[in-house]
Amino acid sequence: MLDQENIIEKIEGAIKKSERHIGEGEVASYIPELANVDPEGFALSIVTTGGEVYEYGDLDTVFSMQSISKIISLTMALMDNGKKVVFSKVGTEPTPYKFNSLIPIDDRASNPLINAGAITTASLIKGEDVDVRFERVMSFVKKLSESDDIKFLYKIYNSEMKTTDVNRAITYYLKSKNIFDKSVEEVLDLYIRNCSIGMKPTELARLGSVFANGGVNTKGERLVSEEIVRIVLSQMASCGMYEESGRFLMEVGFPAKSGVSGAILGIVPGRCAIVTYSPRLDESGNSVRGKHLLDLLSDDIRLNIFLHE
Repeated sequence: MLDQENIIEKIEGAIKKSERHIGEGEVASYIPELANVDPEGFALSIVTTGGEVYEYGDLDTVFSMQSISKIISLTMALMDNGKKVVFSKVGTEPTPYKFNSLIPIDDRASNPLINAGAITTASLIKGEDVDVRFERVMSFVKKLSESDDIKFLYKIYNSEMKTTDVNRAITYYLKSKNIFDKSVEEVLDLYIRNCSIGMKPTELARLGSVFANGGVNTKGERLVSEEIVRIVLSQMASCGMYEESGRFLMEVGFPAKSGVSGAILGIVPGRCAIVTYSPRLDESGNSVRGKHLLDLLSDDIRLNIFLHE
C-alpha cells in the first residue's frame, strides 16, 4: 500500500506541478491515426497491490498500448518457452539507439523492449495461426486487467500496417538470421495487433499492479510466476524508456515502459502501478508530461526503489 499521510494531496500537488509541461513535445505522427488525438489529453491512475485506486483526468480515454504491449509479448514468450529459449533469440542489454533502429541487431535484437526484440518475442507466442495467438494475447490482457472491455483498435491497426515498412524490414532481417521460422507477415501482423490493443488508464494500471504484486492479482490469484515478473521488471528498468532508460532509472527510480500513444506504465514493486497518459512526446518517444509527473510522484511520495527507508 501507499502508506503515506495526505497521499491525495501529494498526488494532486504533483499533477498541478506537472502542468508546467503542457504544450511541450509533439504527438506521434509517423502512424497517422495516432495524430488524431487531443494533444492536451491527460490522465493518471494508480492501483496499489492492495487494490486501492487513485484516478484523475480523462479516465474514459482509450489509447493503444503501443510499446507497452512489449511487456505482454515478453511475458507470454517466457510462459510459452522458458527463459533459456527466449534469451537465445533476443538479448537483455540497453541500447543507445532509437527504438525502431536496425543498428542494435547483429545476430539478435539487443533487448525485448525495442521493436526488433518485441517482434522476436511475438514470434515465440504459441498458437496454430495469428488469430489464435492474438486471441490468447487479448485473453491474457483481459485477465491481468480484470476487464472484459479491452478493445482492439482497428483504425490504429490499419494505419500502422500501412506505414510499417521499417518494422517489415526488421522482421525480414530477423528471419534471415533464423530467429524464427514462421511467416514474416504473420509475425509482423501479431506485433502490430498487440500494439493496437486499446485500454483505459485504470485498466492498464490494474494490469500493472499484478507485476507490482509479484504476479498475483487483487483477488489473490497467481497469473504470472515470480521468476517471469523479476525478468520483466528488470528489463523495464534497464530498457523500458528507450535510450533514456538509464537517466529515467537514475532520476525516477522504478521500472517503467512507455508507448508512443502517450502512456507510461510505471511499476513500484510491492507497492503500486502508475499509469500516466499525455500524448505529447519527446524525441525519444516518451510522454513529456508523463515522464515529469512520474519524477514528481517519485519524490513526493517516496517511490524510488533505491531509497533507504
